Amino acid sequence: MQKLHFHRLATFFVAIAALSVFKANAQYSEALVNSEYRDIILKQLQHSVEQRETTLRNTVHDYLLALPNDRKLYDESKMTVKANLESGITNDGLRELNYKFSISYSCHNFESLTDNYPTGKYLCEHSNASMALVELVRTMIDEISSDAFKEGKKVDIKIKASTDITPVTQLSYNGEYGDFQYEAARYNGESVRISVSQQSGISTNAQLAFLRAQGIKHNLNKASSLIKKTDNTFSFDTRSHSEAGIQYRDVGIEVVVHGAFDEEIVEMNERLINDEFVDYNIPKNAENSNAKTYALIIANERYGAPLPNVPHAYNDGEVLQQYCIRTLGIPSRHVKIIEDATIGDIKKEGVDWMKDIAKASKGDCSFIIYFAGHGFSDYDHNPYLVPAGINYRRIKALRGVSNIDTERRLSCRDTKKLLKQCLRVDTLCAWFNRVPFQSATVILDASFNDIQRDGTRLINIKHSESKPKGLRIRNNIIVVAAAAFDKTAFAFDEQHHGFFTYFLLKELKKTKGNADYGTFFSSIRNELEEESSLQGLLQESVVYVGGKLKDNWTTQRLMGN
Repeated sequence: MQKLHFHRLATFFVAIAALSVFKANAQYSEALVNSEYRDIILKQLQHSVEQRETTLRNTVHDYLLALPNDRKLYDESKMTVKANLESGITNDGLRELNYKFSISYSCHNFESLTDNYPTGKYLCEHSNASMALVELVRTMIDEISSDAFKEGKKVDIKIKASTDITPVTQLSYNGEYGDFQYEAARYNGESVRISVSQQSGISTNAQLAFLRAQGIKHNLNKASSLIKKTDNTFSFDTRSHSEAGIQYRDVGIEVVVHGAFDEEIVEMNERLINDEFVDYNIPKNAENSNAKTYALIIANERYGAPLPNVPHAYNDGEVLQQYCIRTLGIPSRHVKIIEDATIGDIKKEGVDWMKDIAKASKGDCSFIIYFAGHGFSDYDHNPYLVPAGINYRRIKALRGVSNIDTERRLSCRDTKKLLKQCLRVDTLCAWFNRVPFQSATVILDASFNDIQRDGTRLINIKHSESKPKGLRIRNNIIVVAAAAFDKTAFAFDEQHHGFFTYFLLKELKKTKGNADYGTFFSSIRNELEEESSLQGLLQESVVYVGGKLKDNWTTQRLMGN
């Protein structure tokens, strides 16, 4: 669902009463963290944790779909994923900031006995659900959150497992997980001591649930390379349900990494002191000093399957909105931001709004139009903005699929049906042909070569081998593209922005908005090329100019002439 804002400033902060910083095997004084930046640091970390949770959710979805037939789980199976930051207290009574995530499995219907533990079985390998859980936890630890599991970090791992009410008589135990004598655990909410050995076998549900939990621990220790290097404390929360059935043999895991991001906190604190982030300390010029300029910001991050999301598009739009108001002096009512805009939103809430302003002001106005999101191009490399709300049912290759097969080229018929629902950049410019205005600057942070911000293929559309011809712009419009239409516009993940948008904001911060277009966009291009090339992602922005501005566009100014 699209969200429309006129003057929302992206200033939500995560509140925690106090913050102490520690490093593995070393303690940091609270004095080293500037109190002015605590909320900013926590906001950045919270954003990072939210991204990890989203990544794991997507991984779970893809993993369950990709399971081979002999390991498939029922379609109604549900893996619940949660990740968050939590404040805590160390054994020394000092405050700490911990990273917590949990994954659990539940289902009320099963197609196969091997979906979950068969009656009386305890081996992790007996349950497809438990094996899937172990692999997804390993992915979270070794891949998605590997930076948090530094050597020596203190990690608490709680494993949950259960049995149904079916009573246990006498089951054999082959000692796969070792023998246990008075091992601490919780069973049905109470603290207990569990003993089980090859000699004694399994005679209670408490022992059976405990061994199922031990199986998850055993397999996780084998699967994860990083978990072998941390200082781990395992606990076991088991129970016996009051009903019978395979669906009551559920499993789950909860992981808490103490002081997971201590090193990052210290580094971010230093970088904030040195003013290295564009999202903060935004310069402020005279309020409402640029009253004849109007800005439309389109930030399309969530598209819905099968199109993937666009990393950092919301943040691009929301921070640019703040710069428009604070730094460029545009009145807040003159700045409109639309997130996840459909083609109708762009036309009615955006362009029509600006055209009405142009008519009412008799042309004494200037416009800024910004877009962050997906882009496509046709056979001749003509660029199209991809709106939210694409009707995939009209496109045969995308109908009913959760992921796009990027190895398969989209047919000409499907390509036409897809592009028909998108907005050609030429068309966007042409919508202003019959209204008076001083100038319009269109800024596009999108790739149009079918590649995503992360460098992976978005879709496979056939293109001509000839070079793009540019744009047909008749009016006084300047189009600034993050990359040429046959090149990729990447994400700058470290800064939570598109690469181009980050350097756009950086230049606004450095110049306080007081620069001519020639100097301004030249500086952005130079810094963008230098940093992106160092990361092996060379990106070169381009400028297209139409109308009478071709001769003097470099003298135009964002704060008005």
